[in-house]
Amino acid sequence: MLVDCHAHIDTDDFDNDRDEVVKKCNIIIVNAGVDYNSSLKSIDLANKYTNVIPAVGLHPEFIGEKEKELPLILELISKVKIISEVGLDYYWIKDSSLRKRQIEVLQKFFEIGEKEGKPLIVHIRGGMKDLLQLISSYKLKLVVHAFEGSVKDAKRIIDYGGYISIPPIVVRDKQRQEIVKNVELSNLLTETDSPFMGAKKGERNEPCNVRLAIQKIAELKGLSEEEVENVIYNNFMRLLNLQIRS
Repeated sequence: MLVDCHAHIDTDDFDNDRDEVVKKCNIIIVNAGVDYNSSLKSIDLANKYTNVIPAVGLHPEFIGEKEKELPLILELISKVKIISEVGLDYYWIKDSSLRKRQIEVLQKFFEIGEKEGKPLIVHIRGGMKDLLQLISSYKLKLVVHAFEGSVKDAKRIIDYGGYISIPPIVVRDKQRQEIVKNVELSNLLTETDSPFMGAKKGERNEPCNVRLAIQKIAELKGLSEEEVENVIYNNFMRLLNLQIRS
């Protein structure tokens, strides 16, 4: 079974064919909320589709703009198994006070994740140093989605028990290909970040395109696609503390 550990199929990009997209292949889809409304939509999607797992969170880009929604989002965590999308974004957010607040909000999510044993799938753009400092203080089940850091950073995240998630853009991204080459398959997951980060620039991405990431991972590691798919699936089951298939 395929695993898309980070997608946004609640967005209007899928309003015309969402049902077809979700059912197109044998796949588990984690739909990540970025604010209160999208977190509610994630829960609704999981109620409609058995292969969708809801995740709730507040995207770091919305710290300040939608922070008043934070208490409502925190209340939703009890209804889901995964916290996402949360993290640090220093690429778009340059204001030092907002960056500081991103850290404070992420700490709140980390505290809940640690206390409740729920994995967090996090967004990191430009805040890797601060993330590494933060996670050293917690015992977390963590995935860095669409990882874009160095091999050294990837290995540090893994040392803290984290996973590195690879999107289909890896087929045309040399930096992410180096990550795949240098990180053990047992520490990788796949995602699409649908509708973003597709294999072809400008084309809408969708969950079943994780197959393209799997193909590239298999090529880079000299393994069969079936073997990569099975290991990725088992990694995801381990993340959720579910039974691993033989």
